[in-house]
Amino acid sequence: MNEINPELYPDVLEQGSLVSAMTAAAREHGLDLGSVCSQSEVAPGLLTTAEVDSSRGRFMVWLGGQSRTFFVGIQERRFIWAEGATDSLNALVAAAAAWRDGMRVGDFAKKFPFMTLTRLARDREAGNSIPAQWNWLLTADTFEEERPMVKIVHSDGRFTALFPNLSHGTLRLSTNLGVQGAREIHICPLDEGLYRVEDTQQAGSRSTASSLTEAVEIAARFLSRDPKEA
Repeated sequence: MNEINPELYPDVLEQGSLVSAMTAAAREHGLDLGSVCSQSEVAPGLLTTAEVDSSRGRFMVWLGGQSRTFFVGIQERRFIWAEGATDSLNALVAAAAAWRDGMRVGDFAKKFPFMTLTRLARDREAGNSIPAQWNWLLTADTFEEERPMVKIVHSDGRFTALFPNLSHGTLRLSTNLGVQGAREIHICPLDEGLYRVEDTQQAGSRSTASSLTEAVEIAARFLSRDPKEA
């Protein structure tokens, strides 16, 4: 959507942009949004996105084109806290202010039912993202095929401080909560019972193991090395 639809968003168009409309609504209700900005810089009447910064990432808003809908995504680096949509500008602004003020995620979801927390939102707030992620991989039906590998790696004990994920059968063990670009140890099942083990931040650190037990030992050896070592 490149222009503000006057039939769907007369209140937004009156202010000239979504940024201006959110700022004006916040001022009217005595709410503090800080500095509201936009993902794009274009002429008045064309600003259909807005962002509010907080200590827990960006509260991002964009306008729907088929109906009056303010779409919302709350993202901190690569982690998405919550998503949702509403047709109320006032509710949108109230939610943005509450998030910026640090409202706890459970209270936030109750007060603003149009927002849906992501699976790890409560665990991230409590500082339990890593054990919660391990538990998900160990119990969710969707990972039944990979579960024997996950169980063995988890029970080893040397990888429980890493954030695990599964992608196309590969167990990816991140040193930084799965943030893109962070150092990862990969254990990938191959044909005939073989495994490939790789450290993403050590040149030449890729090896083939003849068993999962051997793969775990190689992964532990890679992890123990200084990632700056070639």
